[in-house]
Amino acid sequence: MSNNHRASANLTAVVTLLSLALIALPCASHSLDSILVKALHLSCPQLDPEVHHGLGVAEDITEKREVVGSAQDLNACVSACCSRAKCGIAVLQGEVCLALECHSIDACHLRSASGSLAVVVQPAGDADWVLPPSTNETHVESKEDVKINRTARLMDLRCEIGLNDCGQHGVCEPLGDHHKNGHCRCKGGYYWEAAVGDCVVNSTGNSSAEGIHATTPTLSNTFALPNTSSAPQTPPPEKNTSSKPQVEKLVVNINNKTVELAEGSSIYESKVTLSAYAIGGDSDCKYEWMLLQRPKSDDTGSVSDLRSQTITLMHLSQGVYVFKVEVTAAGAHGEAVGNVTVKPAQHTNQPPKAIIVAPSQAIKLPTSGVIIDGSASTDDDGIESFAWEVVTAPLGYKLKNSEQASPTLQLTDLIAGNYTIMLRVKDKEGLEGNATTLLTVIKETDYPPTANAGGDQIIYLPQTETILYGNMSTDDHGIEEWEWTKGPKDSGKAVDMQDTRTAFLHLSNLEEGHYQFILRVTDGLHQSSNTSVSVYVQQPNLAAPKANAGPDVQIVLPNTTVLLDGTGSTDTSLSTHWLWIQVSGPSVVHLATPDQPQTYAVGLTKGEYQFQLTVWTGDEPGKNTSDLVAVTVRQDHNVAPTANAGGDFSVTLPVSAVVVDGSKSTDDVAVTKWLWQRDATSLAAGQIINSSDHSPVLMFTGVVAGRYVWRLTVWDDQGASSSDTVSIIVNKGPHHLDEVTVVVGADLGTLSTLQLSTLLQKMELFLHTADRVVTIHLISLTGLPHSGQVSVTFVAQTGKDVVPGVEVVATLHHQVLLDSSELLDLPLLSVDTVVCQNNCSGHGECVEASRECHCHTWWMESFFRRHLGDGMQNCDWSVIYVFVIICMVVLVLGLVVWGMAVLVGRRLVGNSRTRRKPLRYSLLSAHDESMKCNLLDSASESNSDVEIHFDSRMMKHKAEKSRNGYHKLPRIRT
Repeated sequence: MSNNHRASANLTAVVTLLSLALIALPCASHSLDSILVKALHLSCPQLDPEVHHGLGVAEDITEKREVVGSAQDLNACVSACCSRAKCGIAVLQGEVCLALECHSIDACHLRSASGSLAVVVQPAGDADWVLPPSTNETHVESKEDVKINRTARLMDLRCEIGLNDCGQHGVCEPLGDHHKNGHCRCKGGYYWEAAVGDCVVNSTGNSSAEGIHATTPTLSNTFALPNTSSAPQTPPPEKNTSSKPQVEKLVVNINNKTVELAEGSSIYESKVTLSAYAIGGDSDCKYEWMLLQRPKSDDTGSVSDLRSQTITLMHLSQGVYVFKVEVTAAGAHGEAVGNVTVKPAQHTNQPPKAIIVAPSQAIKLPTSGVIIDGSASTDDDGIESFAWEVVTAPLGYKLKNSEQASPTLQLTDLIAGNYTIMLRVKDKEGLEGNATTLLTVIKETDYPPTANAGGDQIIYLPQTETILYGNMSTDDHGIEEWEWTKGPKDSGKAVDMQDTRTAFLHLSNLEEGHYQFILRVTDGLHQSSNTSVSVYVQQPNLAAPKANAGPDVQIVLPNTTVLLDGTGSTDTSLSTHWLWIQVSGPSVVHLATPDQPQTYAVGLTKGEYQFQLTVWTGDEPGKNTSDLVAVTVRQDHNVAPTANAGGDFSVTLPVSAVVVDGSKSTDDVAVTKWLWQRDATSLAAGQIINSSDHSPVLMFTGVVAGRYVWRLTVWDDQGASSSDTVSIIVNKGPHHLDEVTVVVGADLGTLSTLQLSTLLQKMELFLHTADRVVTIHLISLTGLPHSGQVSVTFVAQTGKDVVPGVEVVATLHHQVLLDSSELLDLPLLSVDTVVCQNNCSGHGECVEASRECHCHTWWMESFFRRHLGDGMQNCDWSVIYVFVIICMVVLVLGLVVWGMAVLVGRRLVGNSRTRRKPLRYSLLSAHDESMKCNLLDSASESNSDVEIHFDSRMMKHKAEKSRNGYHKLPRIRT
């Protein structure tokens, strides 16, 4: 086609569009936005989308109306009216939205109003809404217009921003500023084609299709759609604007369906049909179904016969399926919306099932408690309550109320017998289930006791007493009673029996012969058992027993213990006496039980030992026999000794001496040498007492607070050695800050106990007050070398409380050193605390050795306090302040001296001027006038170095006349 023909065609299209626009201008109405109509369909199903221009509200309307201030456009006004239950008509007059309540046909009549818009949202009852006649020509769409508009409407397919739900040529338009959901619309240059189910290119070249949407949503791929032709769409024919046929509106109804899922199923497997019925038009109607809404589910279902009067749905999920049908007939068009609701399966409540984990249990006393578990009980909606009930139980047992409402039941204090326990469970609707369990409590078996009186005994005269032991008798629940009686099978001798109701029978005054005794024991159920025991009393064997100390023994170190066995001795009896003694050996050993047939010798060392066993019978130790046994201790190889310094420990001052025990050091033979040495990290203070550093036990005194470390080294006789260290922490005493040291002018060698006690008693008197009595406890007394002085350290106490050391020092310092030093027999030279407690005014540290204050930087001692005040070391003065004060004092003194000098100088100059000063006023004579003239002349002619200056006041006084005959002479300066 040539360019001229293409330009002619474009011009023709533009003229056509302009003609259509001019024809549309006089139309009195247009439709609401289809998105809004679709959004309000459920809440306002009778909403008429037609907008009527020029209809408003009369001022004298009597019906109720509401001004909606938040709605300033027609869409917002219609939405506000739809949200109000009584609103029938939404009217927008200018920017004012009115929601009208219509209760009759007359009240719904509106009047003409310029610039007003009206929409029928909810017609009143069944009355038709009547509009007043309009002067404008009614615009009637033709069938072709209906088809074009059907393809130009907004799509009803919902979408989500960002998920590309609208296909390749569609975009998702949000429902609002802050909405994530929206409706699909075709891009510019595309329009929705229902037959294709997608946005297609606008072949007419009309760019105004941008933003126009299609009415049929894209169905999910799981729906079965009929085959559609893929032939390209032809542009609609040009409309004849001169005359258009009138389109009749069809009334379309759809019978909504509601189905219910089968119990336990999430998919409705049966077929569901949805039919549309058109009223009006001819019988040859065309139907086109579109899916508007479906549940969000992975199982989307399927639909068939979308272009027939009835569609068939299958495999539906729970939720609501909304379909729209458009019915087209010759010269008529209509549409309707219907839905299929798939309800969940109705739940049939089943009674709960009570389950007890153990259907039956059996316990045996003394176990008297059991737990019955019913927590495994089940119900489809959950169990609401548990209730336990004792159906049968032994007489006297009752279930506690507090234990009947939990899933588990704990029974206590059960008695023997059979129990039937029932559990009742209920659900929320009151349905009940129950279960029972059997509990058997078996009575405990009580076995009879077993009597045991011990073995038979043989005693020899003159022994006439013995004890029979029945405490070995047993019973599973304990023996309640013992009873001793004399048995029938004896020689009938008399005997004294004591404690016959106890486990121990005491026999006395026995005679030679045979005795039988019967023990009877009884338990709590009065079950008893008997046993017998015999006692034989015989004359003693007058022959002396023969001692046998056993064979010689040889042991090897490090074993240092041996058993000495004399049981091989003969002619012994119960009255035989035994005695083991050590005869010889390299060391003294310990015999564990020297008066028994067997004994242990402990603490042997290398060498030869001899032990003697002596035995005799009765009270005749002179009739005895003895035997020797030799014990040889040898050493196969030397083992180094093991040093043991005793372990770390701590002491608290004051302490007179510290004792460290290393005697637990061992060797396979013997430790022969000991040496205690101070470790390099140990404190050096302290003196060893009595050369104890070469003995197993170390003692040292004169300790101070701190850590002492000693090393103990031990040697055996072959030179092998071992070492061990011990750490001793010497802690300060609990009252070390209150310890006071007094230096007395007396020699330690001449100071007697009487003088010391008198000194302490007098100091106590100085410390006494009206409400307390002070006692001085002496801690230490030491002599100061090369001074002839004694240092006394003590603590002052009042009852259990300790008097602060600072207070004691202050009292003795003021009352003794300053005021009453002559009251003491011994001169008191100084008093101070053991620990320096001078805080140096908070600006320094006290040096313990010199008791002097070491001041911080920029601080110094106050001269006045030290030498003119209390004499305490201090750091009161700041160096900066002292320097500033000194500078100010020097400056003030300088100013004072300078001022005095100036004052004296002025006084001297004043006196000299006063002597040269002539009289200021005098009477002038003729002779004086002539002198004055001569004087002035001579002065002016003088060539000397002295110049005569006249004050400016002289010039003033020259012109003054004399007053009262006097003239004021000017001062002459030279």
